[in-house]
Amino acid sequence: MAEAATTKASTLVGKLETDVEIKASAGKFHHMFAGRPHHVSKASPGKIKACDLHEGDWGKVGSIVYWNYVHGKYT
Repeated sequence: MAEAATTKASTLVGKLETDVEIKASAGKFHHMFAGRPHHVSKASPGKIKACDLHEGDWGKVGSIVYWNYVHGKYT
């Protein structure tokens, strides 16, 4: 009799900080990051590969966004 495979979901909890030079006003950056996060990957394709909406609506408080980014040195 085969045993059922048990999978455990891994959870990564923490804080990630970095300094990034942006060539836009604070207002334009906030508008893009808060209201249109899916545009961030187009503005910085070398660091942010993509983001997907997991739950909610783009730009709405409480929405859950999945970020796919490069961690570490990118060449």
